[in-house]
Amino acid sequence: MDASTVSVPPRVAALAERQQLGAHVAMHKGDHPVVECATGLVISAILFGAAALVSWIVSSIEFLQVKALALIVVLLAIAGLAAAGYAFYRLFGAYVVVHHYEHGLVWSRNRSVDAAPFSWIDEMHVTRKDDKITAAGLVTLDGRAVDITGADKTDYKAFVERLEAELVARRCQIRPARREVGRGPAGVGLSDRAIAVLAVIVGGLLVAAIAVPLSRAGLPGAMAAVIGFLAIGVTVGLLGTRFDGRIAVVGAIFAAIGGLVTMIAVAALIPQVNKYVTATVVLALEMGVLSVVLNAYRRLPALRPTRARQRLASQRGWEFVPSLTVPVPGPQTGRAVIGVQEHSQSVDLYDVLRGTVDGVPVLVGDRYRRKPRRSDPVQTIWMVPLPTPVPYLSHTAFDQAGQVAPGAPDPALAGLFAGRVPVPELFMAVPPWWIEGQYLLCEGSGDLDVVVAWSTRLTRAVAAMPWDAVRAAIPNGHRA
Repeated sequence: MDASTVSVPPRVAALAERQQLGAHVAMHKGDHPVVECATGLVISAILFGAAALVSWIVSSIEFLQVKALALIVVLLAIAGLAAAGYAFYRLFGAYVVVHHYEHGLVWSRNRSVDAAPFSWIDEMHVTRKDDKITAAGLVTLDGRAVDITGADKTDYKAFVERLEAELVARRCQIRPARREVGRGPAGVGLSDRAIAVLAVIVGGLLVAAIAVPLSRAGLPGAMAAVIGFLAIGVTVGLLGTRFDGRIAVVGAIFAAIGGLVTMIAVAALIPQVNKYVTATVVLALEMGVLSVVLNAYRRLPALRPTRARQRLASQRGWEFVPSLTVPVPGPQTGRAVIGVQEHSQSVDLYDVLRGTVDGVPVLVGDRYRRKPRRSDPVQTIWMVPLPTPVPYLSHTAFDQAGQVAPGAPDPALAGLFAGRVPVPELFMAVPPWWIEGQYLLCEGSGDLDVVVAWSTRLTRAVAAMPWDAVRAAIPNGHRA
């Protein structure tokens, strides 16, 4: 919506004035939780109605009484229940409204209001499918994130593209998708099948070990089962958040079964109330609890790789440093590394490994915008010093064969490197790498095997380069 057609809430206008953000340009209202919930409930009602219709047809016509149709009824009922649960879950979501001002943004999330000038926007992600924008959001230098929801609304594309153009003009990084969230548990080393088998056998035995004694002590069987499933679900879920995300999924499944049994048990305890009404109320409450639990989980501190990197440093004869201030080689690096203010000359890395591979120095460390939560991205940076400064050169300047790609911004500079480095996978690999100033840099996953593999590849590439030829070929005025 353009500024001429909207009424700005007083709290939003007051915050924008305090932040000196200038004139109001446009506003976009995201998905409203009540509307999303109502839509989901309509879909759920259609699915339940379809299940009832198929069930009636099967029971009325004898030759149609086959297992396949009975299975369809069950699947439609399960889908209806899932749609209802998701609808109630969306009811507890945030209603986000974003206001575009001349010099920044103000956004409201339910009752809270926040703001940031454009100079504090670290990056924006805009996800496109064909000609349609399907998702967008922004993150500030200090880690505050805002999702621009409501992709199906008519003003969404225009609003997002206006913001995107504003940030591109300010040389802000625009990504095609949201960064992956903060580092979770490393895993226990078991296959998916092994975890599934253990979940069924061990989980089932533990549920029985809790529920059976409670039932024998006089507690109704359904309530005993609820306690058993929820106790195991919560315990296994918490263990999963620490050791392996797949185990957390197992815990969620046990908790979901406990929630389903709870609906049945509560309906049986209150027979004077319609069982469908009772089940609906219980489901809504369960989704509210789930929303609170997930929000609390997202705020948990991200798991630090400190001990694992200390062990790696000991094994390889490297040095581990809890934090280290390193130089920012140039403006392109400042935009690629998260949480770096414009014109900054240095940046802090954390859980840093510093050592050599075949005599070539390498440094690996994590970068984050604030003390990371589970929902925050953590960026691992490699830095390998170069014998001579080189102007900015990105991996995008090369094709998959390691030759200069069509449309490379500086083909003459890229040509100095194309075909000279006997490590072809460097040119084809993800995560992305780039050269700027005195460093070859790379960003990617902080897993230990990746740390070792990329440290080896990057240092080999630097060692293999004929630096005397490169130094002679790069004019003095062309050097970084």
